[in-house]
Amino acid sequence: MKNKILQDYYIGKHKILDEVKKDSTAPNNKLVNNMAKYITDTATSYFVGKPVVYNSQDDEFLQIMQDIFDYNDEQDHNMELAKQCSICGSCFEMLYMDEDAKVRFAKIPAEAGIMICETDSGFSAPMAFIRTVISKDRDNNVIKKVEFWNAYMVMHFKSINGGYLNLESVEDHYWQDVPFVEYINNEERQGDFEGVVSEIDAYNKVQSNTANYFQYNDDAILKVLKLGDVSSQDIKDMKEKGAIILDDGGDVQWLLKQVDDTAMENFKNRLREDIHTLYHVPHLCDESFGGNLSGVAIAYKLWGLEQLCAMKERKFKKGLQRRIELITNILNIKGGHYDYKDITPKFRRNKPENNLELTQIATQLSGLLSSESRLQTPPWVGNVHDEMEKLEEEKNKDVDEFGTYENFAKAFESQQNGMAAGMAAEGVDESERTE
Repeated sequence: MKNKILQDYYIGKHKILDEVKKDSTAPNNKLVNNMAKYITDTATSYFVGKPVVYNSQDDEFLQIMQDIFDYNDEQDHNMELAKQCSICGSCFEMLYMDEDAKVRFAKIPAEAGIMICETDSGFSAPMAFIRTVISKDRDNNVIKKVEFWNAYMVMHFKSINGGYLNLESVEDHYWQDVPFVEYINNEERQGDFEGVVSEIDAYNKVQSNTANYFQYNDDAILKVLKLGDVSSQDIKDMKEKGAIILDDGGDVQWLLKQVDDTAMENFKNRLREDIHTLYHVPHLCDESFGGNLSGVAIAYKLWGLEQLCAMKERKFKKGLQRRIELITNILNIKGGHYDYKDITPKFRRNKPENNLELTQIATQLSGLLSSESRLQTPPWVGNVHDEMEKLEEEKNKDVDEFGTYENFAKAFESQQNGMAAGMAAEGVDESERTE
């Protein structure tokens, strides 16, 4: 139920949409300010908007792993996993083999799975996983399929219309581990906006009430005092002609609601500020983010978001390492001799950068750090390993071209010396040869 509510808030189905007024004639605007989506999209894009890169001393192993990642469109897959964690606090990933015996992985919603772990040793090692899939057949029967996975086999159960689960089949698998990964947003498995849902509701309400006030006053009732004996048609004619004749002491007024605009705007600003402060996602449209800010100034403004993503990174990295471990198991079964620990993921923040400043820093580190380490500084370098290979190719090309030039220069010099020697043998004076 919790996950369903959080998913609804992300897509804009907020509590305000169910608001009912006691007075059916009163304005009932229902404005949704989807700050839940803003928080999740901003935090997720900042966290993994730049793809995760991987480093390893084993180039062959890294290339094989990268090919598997590319086959699964891993960059987009990671983004969806991180977004799901931001919304609901956790999600799962299933690894399997396709018809071509290639490794594939797919996202499993948090509500569709249960990870059973062994914790006596102090390490939460997965022991089994229960996956549930609910659907309907052509006859509108509710079909519930349950899979029980351990390190060696999977058991398939099925029920119809809420009946008993019946064992359908038992199959072996070759992962040598439970082929599921859990990704969590934090230890409490809490979404990024879960703690400010009440503030979001309050903001929606005050915004809707503001619209109600304006609509009420737009449709205000005209109060006329001492107009005399007139009909509704007389009042209509007066409105069209813009003139009213009143008896002595008569008056015309609109029945308006008095609105304290200043207090209302202060309240809305306070709510918005609390939402941004409590969940560390800044208001990026704020004027203070404009201009050519230095890297230090940007870092201060994004400090809260950086702390949030630092916690996310520690949890998400565990999931990526387990994914690599499961894939390595399959590669070793196929004859490889790899160690999953040889590959390490590196996260990069998708934040505004002062590119000139970063370039100067990378240049100044020449002689202090390796080229590979310095290439990790600029944010526009997507794959450091590929960039190193390109640099090596350019270096070899320059050497080859220089060798060709050097041979040409030697051949030209030899030809000139030969001509001079021939002319000297014929007794031709150097000055005459020049003329």
